Amino acid sequence: MSWPLLIAGAIPLAIAVFVVSTWWERRFNLKNVPSPANASLIWGHEKTEFEDNQGWQWRAWFKECGKAFKIKAAWGHPDILIVGDTVALSHIYAKNTYNYPHSPVFIPLIERLTGRGLIWVEGEKAHKKMRALVAPAFSADNVRKMGSDIYTVANRLQAKLSTDVENAGGSVELNVCELAAPATLDVIGRVGFGHDFNAVSGEASEGMKITQTWREQNELGQEPAGFTALLVLRLFPWITSLPLEAIKAQGAVAERIREIAKDILAQGQVDEKGGKDLMSILLRANAHADPAKRVDIAEIYDHIVTFIVAGHETTAGAVSMTLWSLAQDQDIQDKLRDELLSFPGEPTYDDFANVDTFPLLDAVCKETLRLYPASARNEKVAEEDDVLPLREPIRGADGSWIKSIPVKKGQIIHIPSIGINRDNDVWVDGDVFRPSRWLVGRPGCEKYCKPGEQGLKPAEEMCGGWAGIFTFSEGPRACVGMRLALFEYKVLIYTLVRALVFEPTGAKIMTRFGATLAPRVIGQESDGIKAPVKVRLA
Repeated sequence: MSWPLLIAGAIPLAIAVFVVSTWWERRFNLKNVPSPANASLIWGHEKTEFEDNQGWQWRAWFKECGKAFKIKAAWGHPDILIVGDTVALSHIYAKNTYNYPHSPVFIPLIERLTGRGLIWVEGEKAHKKMRALVAPAFSADNVRKMGSDIYTVANRLQAKLSTDVENAGGSVELNVCELAAPATLDVIGRVGFGHDFNAVSGEASEGMKITQTWREQNELGQEPAGFTALLVLRLFPWITSLPLEAIKAQGAVAERIREIAKDILAQGQVDEKGGKDLMSILLRANAHADPAKRVDIAEIYDHIVTFIVAGHETTAGAVSMTLWSLAQDQDIQDKLRDELLSFPGEPTYDDFANVDTFPLLDAVCKETLRLYPASARNEKVAEEDDVLPLREPIRGADGSWIKSIPVKKGQIIHIPSIGINRDNDVWVDGDVFRPSRWLVGRPGCEKYCKPGEQGLKPAEEMCGGWAGIFTFSEGPRACVGMRLALFEYKVLIYTLVRALVFEPTGAKIMTRFGATLAPRVIGQESDGIKAPVKVRLA
């Protein structure tokens, strides 16, 4: 059975859902919460939400309705609550984390894509136990020791690109989305599991297959068929248990990595006693004398899947979009290269962590992470009745001012991270790549900032995530590997921009959200995930 046949069979059932929509509305009772105009009878606002480019639609709705509102869901499903208010976000993510798990339709999707690891696990006790197990692998002290492996991969990538440029006669056009993923896969393999995929060099096919298969899955999620499939799964979640090829295909990356994990364990490449890499920590847990603290082999495989998939793809996206953005702004790229070339040798973890060492590099990285968060939208569900406090009151449908929103158990909530990160009320020119916004008012900012340039808003007006953006989430479920991601990210940009110049091709991009946020060239959308740049030697 294929998705088209499945969808065709679901249409009559979907019609039946309309019959009970009134009951749903009474149950969830968001009657007075404002809603945007122009909802489709069949698709509600969800198709518009799916087609959103660069977070523009969410921000238009913020302006129309305020930072919390409801949208009409497709096929008669109950209204969906959209939350961009910073106080409500803190309430959901930091203060009441475990009352707002991933929605039921996303949990099996996460399991198929990343395994039953830290992203998938729900419940306070289970999550805290799992996070406590893996967090030591990503401590500052441990990440400091990963520098040698990270630089090995970065220098390998830079050397390969330089050779490609020379062989092409001095300039080559590349899709940066295919450039970074092999490197970030090699890094997470080396620092986390003592395994080198050799994806950059292309010596082994396993690494390239992982990056290619993941990109294909992400592209499928960005297609209309992928959007429709999610709506079907939301109405009929039992479909995930059927032996459909489309569902099996979503787990292709995870299954491939599980097979590799078995080989890693069989080859004995890990120090089970003294090693502080993630694999050694997991193997010691597997041998723990206390059954309550023991981790079985199947769980180890899932951890490997989670950190290889999430650990390579998200950082690769950030590197890709940084190089794309620098290609569009040669002045910023030139100033960044001057800054990087002024530093002798290879900077350490502490050099990169100190924003005064490379102020412009830090600003460029923050600006790219703001504009292109890997998780552009999150979907949560309330497990119990609750009340969401608001920083900014919203005007209710009856004209009254609403200072808090009661939510019922089962309420679906969308968190539009990219809309929050680009909100013009906070960032003024939210769509503009302007790294200097992070430097206004700092010593030496005159090198990068224009007189009177707008800087950052006060912290209380920004969200509670890292650097006031929502890219790494916030609270107990914020990204556990953030230190490694930032260190690796900066090493790769440092190494590449010092040696290479990235130039525009004239292509314009838009973004789509599938498994992660990714670009497509306008007018060439059928080419899939793509952001072309020209590369030459510096």
